[in-house]
Amino acid sequence: MIMKKWHKTTLVVLGAIVFSSVAIQASDIIRNIDGNLTGLAIESGSICGAGAVQVSLGSGVLCVDMYEASTEETCSIAVVTSQIDTQTNMNQTDCRAVSQSGVLPWRYVSLAQAQQLCGRSGKRLPTNDEWHSLVNTMSDQSGCIISSSGPTDEGGPQCATQSGIFNLIGNVWEWIDGEIVDGQYNNRSVPESGYVALVDSDGVVLETSNTAEAEFGDDYANTSQSGVKGILRGGFYGSGDDAGIYAQNLAVPLDLRTDGVGFRCVKNI
Repeated sequence: MIMKKWHKTTLVVLGAIVFSSVAIQASDIIRNIDGNLTGLAIESGSICGAGAVQVSLGSGVLCVDMYEASTEETCSIAVVTSQIDTQTNMNQTDCRAVSQSGVLPWRYVSLAQAQQLCGRSGKRLPTNDEWHSLVNTMSDQSGCIISSSGPTDEGGPQCATQSGIFNLIGNVWEWIDGEIVDGQYNNRSVPESGYVALVDSDGVVLETSNTAEAEFGDDYANTSQSGVKGILRGGFYGSGDDAGIYAQNLAVPLDLRTDGVGFRCVKNI
């Protein structure tokens, strides 16, 4: 059973806390993608395909899946409920991840599996700065699935970005294309686990506090100072108040596969 407060539980259960950011300048936060997403939807059209929208980027345009990834109709197992289900589908070479409403998200998937599944459709996982810039345009979180017994198969307007991207917060945690290596992110140290007190322009925690910070939604950052760890953002259906745009987990094993973890795909155009 996934517990609510990750800073009070064992990291291997799921870990986590979401977090988005304020636009804070720092010299060590420049990524390999120039410019920030503005959250402006251009139109979906044939370039992005069904279930995705075009979002303006500082130097171009990105296709972003509107919904968390789910299984394509050709997949043997429609609703994945275990690690075995995921592997069974992945052994089927014509089984891909898709973005569509009315189906449950694909869970029990590791970072490498999520990367591979996005790749089968010519897509990839979003980076920290992309995910952060998208979620930062979300003005209403009242409909996000953060206190439920399981994920939903729908996305509602009360948990969507300006460009119509659903459930970035809650429902399931989403893998990010990035790693934390021995407590280092982008050649700088991440702080000890604690309440988010400061973030960089990628939405990655710079400082933590022993007390909840209202400016950052009372959100908590779970971190690790050793080993190679993955990054989860957005919270899941059981996070409760821990879910929010300023919470995240930087302390999960790369092979974590559990009920509250899914993914979303994007594509460069």
